[in-house]
Amino acid sequence: MSRFFNTSGPCQPEKHYMIPGAERFDLDHVRGLIDKERYFILHAPRQTGKTTLMRHLARTILAEGRYVALYVNIEAAQPARNNLELVNTIILSEIKRAALLYLPEKYRPKPEHDAVAPANGLSEFLTHWCLALPLPLVLFLDEVDALIGDGLLSVLRQLRAGYNDRPKGYPQSICLMGLRDVRDYRIFSEKDQKYIIGGSAFNIKEKSLVMDNFSHEQVNALLQQHTQETGQSFAPDAIDLIYQKTHGQPWLVNALARELCFEATSPAQGGAVTAAHVREAAEGLIRRRDVHLDQLSDKLTEPRVARVIQAILLSESGPAVDALSNEDRQYVVDLGLVRRGKDGLEIANPIYREVIPRELTRVDEDFMGQDPLWYRTDEGRLDMEKMLGEMVLYYRRHHDLITKRKTYNEAAHHLVFMTWLHRIVNSGGYIEREYAVGLGRMDLHITYADQQFAIELKLLKGNAKEEGMEQLAAYLDRLGLAQGYLVLFQRGVIEDLDAVGRREQTCLRGKRIDILYL
Repeated sequence: MSRFFNTSGPCQPEKHYMIPGAERFDLDHVRGLIDKERYFILHAPRQTGKTTLMRHLARTILAEGRYVALYVNIEAAQPARNNLELVNTIILSEIKRAALLYLPEKYRPKPEHDAVAPANGLSEFLTHWCLALPLPLVLFLDEVDALIGDGLLSVLRQLRAGYNDRPKGYPQSICLMGLRDVRDYRIFSEKDQKYIIGGSAFNIKEKSLVMDNFSHEQVNALLQQHTQETGQSFAPDAIDLIYQKTHGQPWLVNALARELCFEATSPAQGGAVTAAHVREAAEGLIRRRDVHLDQLSDKLTEPRVARVIQAILLSESGPAVDALSNEDRQYVVDLGLVRRGKDGLEIANPIYREVIPRELTRVDEDFMGQDPLWYRTDEGRLDMEKMLGEMVLYYRRHHDLITKRKTYNEAAHHLVFMTWLHRIVNSGGYIEREYAVGLGRMDLHITYADQQFAIELKLLKGNAKEEGMEQLAAYLDRLGLAQGYLVLFQRGVIEDLDAVGRREQTCLRGKRIDILYL
């Protein structure tokens, strides 16, 4: 069977195109931590390759014959929450199942290794098992941060309690894997009725290791594996665009490549892949919101995520930004939704940048009741003036609802405007967005048939108009366009509805700027 681009579960070299772990991560450093009997953390967002990497390392170490190494996913214990006995029972079951599948019989735990005290079952079991093993034990425990409350605290404290007995009476080395560094866990203990910081419950960890996205070179190397095996090539600008749209996020790279090379609906249809094909495939992923994208979208309703994303959508300094805690910021970075860019916090990549506003406005768009074809000319082009005019009428009719959103109410104006654009532009074009905390505006680049439009969104305060004109002129320079639209939003309840839709036109540095007040 020929190999393919994998988007579900760990990669296997005989089945999937993949970048070897040693090229993505310093495995010699990990081996050094193991040899020194260290306990350490590996964290990274979902679908970045942690599981693939550590499963491979566990198999390699086991085959070398110096350690008994085992990878175990303990996410199944999550529903047990604060039931400590059940948490321990499920984790032990998962360890035994993994040992049955991946360890030679002589290394597998025996019935006599089972714990006597179920609430402390993990620690007791590991001690009995390690004492019986002829070689030191190395454990890779995945999805640790999926556990909740006292169940998570129990696991961390048990692992800490046995630390001084390693390597004879406890694992030589343990790697805890998850989305976040254990020091950033805030765990609510029902028993103690207070929050416990993960670092205090597991203060024996030596290192926190982070797994990065693919580099441009690694994206190229992954795609070239397909070219070598099938002959289907990627134009250099197509490779550049895949990296630019994904910023090397491994699942997105593989999902785009699969869409281009293996799906019946592929825009490339088995031929050489061009940048135009990549744009079309990326739009398909965004519209479908495949599993990985759906999982990220589900996080948008969490209050601490909403606080950060709203501040980024506004792209302005002010109360929404000032209210952000370091914990909120770090949490959303660890999820992989956000990164720290040159302009401040920004959405992690252009595909997520498109998915997030669309997800937040999905219901509004469904009930907007606009026929996109009504805004298309006989020549198949977009009538931008007609679209903006109808937007003004809609805004006047529904302005009172805009500021009454239960979530993302500070960014309500931006979201309503983008909802309108989605509804109409998606019928024959696409939108690219630029926004980040500290950027001072949101920039929209619309491509429709042979047309291009630039729109800048800003809140109307202070010298927003003058700033916006300068910013839009620079944006138009970058896009190579002569004209653009500056949309200025009033905050709060609108007293003078007649002022909604007021237009001005001016020029700056040779650029025509149309200003719309909403």
